[in-house]
Amino acid sequence: MTSEKWFSAIGCVVDVIYRSKKGEFTKRRIRVIAVKDGHIRAFCIDSGAQRLFLMENVLAAELVRHNVS
Repeated sequence: MTSEKWFSAIGCVVDVIYRSKKGEFTKRRIRVIAVKDGHIRAFCIDSGAQRLFLMENVLAAELVRHNVS
């Protein structure tokens, strides 16, 4: 996803394939909170905690639900 698409995903639930700093690949379901300076702040539904993701490490993203409250 481009930066513009991430901005439009704020408040939405998105499934992502992510590469961690250790090089491990994970699939996560996140609710996007904010997008800034190449980072995505999101609530990770899988871990139940807020996380910070590097945009460059998101390998794939698929919108699951629009604007979840």
